[in-house]
Amino acid sequence: MTRRLVLVLAFLLPVTETADAQIIRSSRSNAPIGFVSLGIGWFQQQGLCNEASNSCWDFGSGPQWRATVELPVGNGASFGVAGTMGRMPLTYDGGVGTASCGQCDADANISQILALFRIGGGSGFHQVIDLSAGVTLFSNFRRSDSGTRLGDGKMVQNYNFSIGYGFGYSLSPRTSIQLVQDYGLLIHGRVPGSSDNTAQQSSTRIGVRLGLGERGRGF
Repeated sequence: MTRRLVLVLAFLLPVTETADAQIIRSSRSNAPIGFVSLGIGWFQQQGLCNEASNSCWDFGSGPQWRATVELPVGNGASFGVAGTMGRMPLTYDGGVGTASCGQCDADANISQILALFRIGGGSGFHQVIDLSAGVTLFSNFRRSDSGTRLGDGKMVQNYNFSIGYGFGYSLSPRTSIQLVQDYGLLIHGRVPGSSDNTAQQSSTRIGVRLGLGERGRGF
């Protein structure tokens, strides 16, 4: 009887250890709890006029930095926030008093704060779709030749919406690079004498996306 009991215990011990190990492993998931990304793109802002500063801004194009923080919601989708910043060249026309000029070269900061919804992921090459909405901020208008401030010095805020489409490539389960083309529409204050209060935005950007931490899961 004792010999049979020993044999049964000897048989059950490795089975129990294997089951315990499987249970412990199943309680963890290597899926990230969030993502961050950093990229740079070439940004283009269509010209517009601003009634408050009595000026029109004919923007050129330039580099724009972009960073995001995202939380996954399953099936390759995530939501989060995105921020962009860049200093763009423009032709400034108008203004009041000493803070004015006619058709002079200038530079200004263009920043964005956006709510972001992203679809796309997987191994190897995959599609990426970004939907975003938020505000575009114009500030620090200065002449290119002298650095003299232009306008009233106040930050101008306008709402904008954009959609981005592109491709990503996974270097590992937690790291990918992505190339995306964004198209956006900015809504600004209506200027007397003009029936159009929108301006187009576009950006071609490349960046890297990294997963952070690990999610635990139940049995």
